[in-house]
Amino acid sequence: MTDPRPSAAPRSRLDLHLLAREDVERVYAAALDRLARDGVAPACVEAREALLAAGATRAREGMVRLARDLVEEAAARAPKRVVLGARSRDRDVVLEPGGCLLAAGGRPAPQAQPLAGGPPRAATLSDLEGACRLADALPDVGLVIGPPLSAAAESDGRARLAEIGCALRSTTKHLQLTGLTSPATAAAAADMAGALCDDDVGRRRRPPLSLLGGAETFEAAVVFARRGLPVGTFVAPPAAPPSADPEPADLAEAVVAFVAAVLVGNAAIQARAPGVAYVAPVWPALAGLPATGPDAATFIAAATQVLARAGLPAAAGAFATSAPTSDWEACTDGSFAALSSALAGAALVSGAGTLRGGDVFSPQQLVADAEIFSWCASIAAGIVVDDETLAVETIKRVGIGGNFLGQRHTRRHMKDVWQPRLLDRTSWDAWMAGGRQGAAEKASALAGVLLAGHEVLSLDAEPAAKLERIIATAGL
Repeated sequence: MTDPRPSAAPRSRLDLHLLAREDVERVYAAALDRLARDGVAPACVEAREALLAAGATRAREGMVRLARDLVEEAAARAPKRVVLGARSRDRDVVLEPGGCLLAAGGRPAPQAQPLAGGPPRAATLSDLEGACRLADALPDVGLVIGPPLSAAAESDGRARLAEIGCALRSTTKHLQLTGLTSPATAAAAADMAGALCDDDVGRRRRPPLSLLGGAETFEAAVVFARRGLPVGTFVAPPAAPPSADPEPADLAEAVVAFVAAVLVGNAAIQARAPGVAYVAPVWPALAGLPATGPDAATFIAAATQVLARAGLPAAAGAFATSAPTSDWEACTDGSFAALSSALAGAALVSGAGTLRGGDVFSPQQLVADAEIFSWCASIAAGIVVDDETLAVETIKRVGIGGNFLGQRHTRRHMKDVWQPRLLDRTSWDAWMAGGRQGAAEKASALAGVLLAGHEVLSLDAEPAAKLERIIATAGL
């Protein structure tokens, strides 16, 4: 049986600087300059009115310009430390640079990879329940995003609420929604968040739901923000300079445009809900880049670095492989992107467990991605050098030829070394005797063990009944 022991996921201490300090300032200044000079065309009336109310000025038809002071004041209003509440208080998490948190899932996947093998099939509520329960069991997973799977049409608000309810019952960890576009569905989802909290103050201090997405989610994000729930959304990409090509010329241009879009999105949200927590969704696809590969990993690291300059936490879409199965390609895609994201100081790394660009959720891949992330987070933690880790006094006490096994210091730290759950470090003979299992087989076995043995803490009767009433009576 595969050992389900937890892997280490320490806080990041190292810094990956793809951009020199002066280059960070140049990119940041270029983003602000584009908003002040060229402006932005908001994707909806609500966004345009929010920006005008905040002090933006009208430009040519449909365009608004934002002065640097307006944008920076809005960024200063957003908290630098974002608390995401969970059903179990001990599973609350905090988003901040270097936090090294992992999210299971990405956008709601329409297909599920059966644990027993075979081709992907249409997702069901049972698949969603299993995905959330597996994420609940994996100690490396900090929160659940999506929900990870969906069988509902985007326009079917009641079905979307039923899936949110299923996810909330199936994990005690924070649930971060993605791609929610309907304000009415968002209002009902916000009511569901309230059903899990004692009062309005509790919902704002430990919000059990949050919402991230592109420009299409802005109106839904405003509903969340006004209830004190964290959001991350765009208004629209900023206008390109008149002489620019239609497509970004290079990665630097892509980072400038993306950072500007994040800054103006936060400004619009802060205009409607001052002081609400804003989390930047650093997803390469939102910048018109491939979701995986060298450009994607480089973009995530650079954008995260500039957003840290602006004081906004970044949620990096690192696990976004286009691989069709849980194989070396999927793990390679995730490894490089997750390591660069963790080293760059991203507050959150999302997409774990997804295949085919997010179209498929795989329990085997979630287990593999959790191990990959744990390894990357351990590297990002660096080497702590202090009196405790140097252990000079212990070394003196033991002396030459002595035995460290009897020392308290040894017992205190003997399990600090990172240990794999899936990668096999045994000898050839031991591997043969163990059935010649590879990482993929071990991932399937561990997922099966966790799903068979893990029980999620049940919702109390009163909040469970409230959730059902909200879903049943929502006017959608």
